[in-house]
Parts: sequence; structure tokens; C-alpha cells
Amino acid sequence: MAIHTTIPLNLIGKLLLTLNSFELKSKLEKCIQIVDEKHPEIPEIYTYYLVVAEDHRSNIHYGIDQIGIIRAIFKKFTSTEIQGASTIEQQFVRVVTGDYSYSFQRKFKEQLLAILLATKRNKVYIAKAYLAIAYYGHNCEGIEGISKLIGRDLQFASENQIISIMARLKYPKPSENNNIDIWSKKITRRISYIKNRSQKETNKTRQYIISTSPLETLENPKIDTTS
Repeated sequence: MAIHTTIPLNLIGKLLLTLNSFELKSKLEKCIQIVDEKHPEIPEIYTYYLVVAEDHRSNIHYGIDQIGIIRAIFKKFTSTEIQGASTIEQQFVRVVTGDYSYSFQRKFKEQLLAILLATKRNKVYIAKAYLAIAYYGHNCEGIEGISKLIGRDLQFASENQIISIMARLKYPKPSENNNIDIWSKKITRRISYIKNRSQKETNKTRQYIISTSPLETLENPKIDTTS
């Protein structure tokens, strides 16, 4: 599904890139440059929790989440709940371009850039670069912001610390004395959501391993007697 539904936008993106419409060429080059410069700053383990929190269908799409888009449109017309559908690639593009306007044209350009970027750099590098430049709250941005929260050596962060960072992507901390109580409640719920989703992903992986392993191997594992 992801391949076939992304192909039209990919072709449109390549055509507009050739024509340099919307200044796509310079924006794509900037995105690629930042991915290359910033991805080494973030340990790879962080990307697991980022995908769990922000883009759990990341492994089946190529820059835009068609299922998420359809679900968001459905929610818009059937309830008061606002549901996002932006992928990690789209969020990265938005931060790099600095374009947060509410318009169809902005969303369209963002999707084109996300798809084009996904053909140039792998998802892990894009995810790591995004975390290295993302906004986590008042006076708390990018790698410096993460360092303020958990220290300079990101490798030694606990699971709880990493999850708390991912929660701030949806709910950045506001300035002091500005709705801190409301923010605290939201961030607590978000942390709980990410932990639960992470546990579900772990359980699914465990069930897959069990289901694909021969039953006799699980019941009667072979013992090496040669040593």
C-alpha cells in the first residue's frame, strides 16, 4: 500500500524539484545537510521511542502516513478530537523550513519534501537528526535542550528519561508560571501512553519470535554437549 500510494506524490515531487517549484531544491539540500551533520549526535536507541511515540507505522510508509491521514480526516468530520498524521520526516522538514502555517500549500510542500528526503537518507538518520533539532519547551531546544534535561552523555540516559523527552515533542514545556499545572498533567498522561505503547510493541515482538520458532525447539531446546 505504502509504495503504490506514495508513487504519485514522489513523481510529482521529482517533477517540481526539477522545475525548482516552491524552492524545493534548496530546501531539500538543507534538509539533507542537517541530517548528515546532526544524526551522529543522538544515540540510536532514542529512535525506537520516537517511533513508538510519534510514528508507529514508520516501517510501512515512505515519508507520509496514508493511514494516519485518512484517520485524521475521519476524526475531523466525526468528532471534536483533533488527531495529527505527521510522520517523523514531516516533523523534521517542518522544523528545518520553519514553516508552521496552517494552509494546504504548506502541508503539500511538507509532504513532498518528506517523501523526497526519504529517498535520499534512511529513516534512522532522519529520526536522529530530528531529535537533535526539535523543540522541547521554553529555552529547551535541540541537543542542548536534551543535555539540560538528562546531562551531556546521552548514552547513559534511562528509559524513563528518554520517554520523558519524547513526551515533550507533543507537549513542550511552557515558560515558567504559564500553565505549568496543566502541562504537568498532559505530560504525565503522554509519558504513560508512550510506556504502554512501548510495552505493546515489545509484546508483539516477543509473540512474533515465539510464533516463528519451531515448537519442538521451544519445548526441548538442544543442549550443547560437545564442550
